[in-house]
Amino acid sequence: MAKKVLIIDDSITQLSSLKIFFKRAGFDVETAQNGVEGFIKVYKTAPDLIISDVLMPHLGGFQLCRLLKSNPETKQIPIIMLTILDKKLDKFWASQSGANRFIQKDSDFQNIIGIAEDTIKEFPVSSRYKDLLGTFEFDEDGIISQINKILDDALMKSTITNEFRNLTDYTSDDKVIAEKIFKILSTIIEYETACIYFHSPDSTIKKRLIFDVQNCHLKKSAFLDIWRQMLPSCVSDFEIETINENNGEIIIESADEFQSRKEFEFFCKDNLIGKVYFYSTKNIEWNKLKFMPTAKSELDLYLRLKFLYVKTCYLSITDELTKLYTRRHLDSVLNQEFERAKRYGTIISVAMADIDNFKYINDTYGHQAGDYILKEVSKIFTDTLRKTDFVYRYGGEEICILMPETSLPNVVMPLERIRKNIKNKVFLFNGHQIKVTISIGATTYSKDMRVPSDLIEKSDVALYKAKKSGKNKVIIENE
Repeated sequence: MAKKVLIIDDSITQLSSLKIFFKRAGFDVETAQNGVEGFIKVYKTAPDLIISDVLMPHLGGFQLCRLLKSNPETKQIPIIMLTILDKKLDKFWASQSGANRFIQKDSDFQNIIGIAEDTIKEFPVSSRYKDLLGTFEFDEDGIISQINKILDDALMKSTITNEFRNLTDYTSDDKVIAEKIFKILSTIIEYETACIYFHSPDSTIKKRLIFDVQNCHLKKSAFLDIWRQMLPSCVSDFEIETINENNGEIIIESADEFQSRKEFEFFCKDNLIGKVYFYSTKNIEWNKLKFMPTAKSELDLYLRLKFLYVKTCYLSITDELTKLYTRRHLDSVLNQEFERAKRYGTIISVAMADIDNFKYINDTYGHQAGDYILKEVSKIFTDTLRKTDFVYRYGGEEICILMPETSLPNVVMPLERIRKNIKNKVFLFNGHQIKVTISIGATTYSKDMRVPSDLIEKSDVALYKAKKSGKNKVIIENE
């Protein structure tokens, strides 16, 4: 059976010429002189291929193509755009409209027919699909309203995309980012409560759950329910923050009171980088929300960019071996905390630690063993100290601890715990049991200090005393 081609062109001369050549090539040919007539004939004739001019009055070729490709009953029919335009921008819009091919009008007729035959083979339309096409009823007077709807949808998608792309200016303040994300999402999703979590590559940073509470009052028990559903781990590892909390009339005691909920997880190379939960007191068919796929796709792209940016910044201030912060990062934070202590009278303590007999370990068991010990000792420091403390590889086997808002009496206990944990641990490397101890010296800010390095020097003096007095000690320098 001959394949049917529908040719749409407002030029009678061009239309007649194409009709003759396609008939000679054995095609069944239908024609239309404008886009509206062409749209109607698609339903009436069920063609195997549509060839359309781009420049036509009332309904242009790009608009017609977009209209046909947006309708489920016509989207499988391949379309070739035929035009005198040859700029890259024209080809771009042809592809964006959904066209399968783009051919110059002055192309050789045999070339056009060859491309048409190849297109029909590549995108075959089944007989069942064509039979179903003839059963659809539509209002011929409503074609323009369909076009307007498609254009409105395209504008909405473009707006959502642009709003998310604008978020790239914000990568550091999670609360500001969450507020802007929920501002976008609340325009397309109806919910009372939503929650977002951004995963950081820096495990020392306290995790934050940021809630958008718009039209209800969440009790603490409901917050905890949602938290457990999102990230089932230790509560103390997280901070809960809220935005847009207006204490609405609906009081929610438990997350189970919501009628519907939706979860989205976002990954970058199999690493979880973020989660978003939506909760509504209404029954929502989430899969029918028109712009949800666009929003999810754009949020996924943004979270990937944010994670990679944060990871790059983190790696630039992190020691590759120990995963502790670098001395460069220490200089920045210490300066900041020192100035804060001088101006506002806050407390800051600093400790210097050194692995005892580290050269002996390297000489006896090898430098790989030394690296292993250094990594394990560093992990004991980060696991024992608070999330608000900063741990640095100061150089070689030396570790520096910066403890904001911590007086000397409160410094001793965690440092002693670290010392005992290291002393009591048996480090195993290549079948060898290696015993390790550590010496620590600490001090705190005093008004007679002039520069941040005074804190380092004073804690170094305490460390020297610990070493000289037998090692495996914590010495406090408070004079």
